[in-house]
Amino acid sequence: MNRRFYLNFFLLLLIFISYSSHAELIKRDLIINNSDNEIKTFTVEIADTEDSRIKGLMWRENIPFGTGMFFVWEREAYRNFWMKNTPSALDILFFDEDGMLINVAENTQPFSLDNIQSTRPAQYVLELIAGSSSKFNIYEGSKILNLNNQK
Repeated sequence: MNRRFYLNFFLLLLIFISYSSHAELIKRDLIINNSDNEIKTFTVEIADTEDSRIKGLMWRENIPFGTGMFFVWEREAYRNFWMKNTPSALDILFFDEDGMLINVAENTQPFSLDNIQSTRPAQYVLELIAGSSSKFNIYEGSKILNLNNQK
């Protein structure tokens, strides 16, 4: 076989891997007790590996309300995010080790390289489509109820 065949095969393989990498993430229901003491359930993809956390919701153009990505680390630390290669505005919610909401970055700017940071050490981060914090009233006093099922 010729060199051109192998080059084309390799390029197609890279494209397939880049588009299919999100398909392998585990989806779970994330239950939050919101600021009005109401239960809200979100279907989230779990990003608990370095690769999945790096990619996040990059390149995603369709993120329905009630869905998102839930980032999990082994311990608390200040968490930094940016919107590089992310075409959809997001709400980014930071939670401590007990699942209590720390802070929310609402309506983040698509494709921005600005630093979006937790105001205190966080162990979990939830990315939802912009407007979700307001729509579901996830602000001070909100807490994740099913953390043990997400790890």
